[in-house]
Amino acid sequence: MKKNAKAAIIDSFKQLLNKKSIDKITVKGVCVDCNVNRQTFYNHFTDIMNVFKFIFFEELSIEIAQNRTFENWSDGFLATMNYLKKNSKMILHVYNSSYWPEANNYLTDLAHILLEDVVEECVEKMGVKLKDKDKNFIINFYRHVFNGLLIDWVSEGMDEQPEIILKKLLIMITGSIPRSVATFVKEDIKE
Repeated sequence: MKKNAKAAIIDSFKQLLNKKSIDKITVKGVCVDCNVNRQTFYNHFTDIMNVFKFIFFEELSIEIAQNRTFENWSDGFLATMNYLKKNSKMILHVYNSSYWPEANNYLTDLAHILLEDVVEECVEKMGVKLKDKDKNFIINFYRHVFNGLLIDWVSEGMDEQPEIILKKLLIMITGSIPRSVATFVKEDIKE
């Protein structure tokens, strides 16, 4: 084998996903393409979707991890959009597949983690106490906004430039996370 098996599987999967729907990619097809046996595949990954998640996490989350703060979350959002646009064939081949619900759940979980860090930092900087239930409401609200924008953009073919979408988003939400935290703390909404 010309290179390490895991790297070969990843490269093969990416090449195949650039050509066809993830629904049409099989473990056997990846193994034949990169000249590894099935057991070698299963030594590294559990299934085809696990390869996608690994690639997505490795390539995108490293970039986003640097942008998990209140001050620079927009850089993480832009990095995500640029990654999706750069890999648009692969992303569309997942979006238009039976794997999309699983991929969407994965992206939702990732967004939740990132937004949780942003909201927690905001609460800390403001020096306030926020109920867990209220914190989760704020996180989920912004997660729906961000994921909704990304999903709509992907479904429309990713034609609009990421920088333009970010500018529009910033117009809509600048200052809204601190305002939301402050209002929830002030209102002390009873259950």
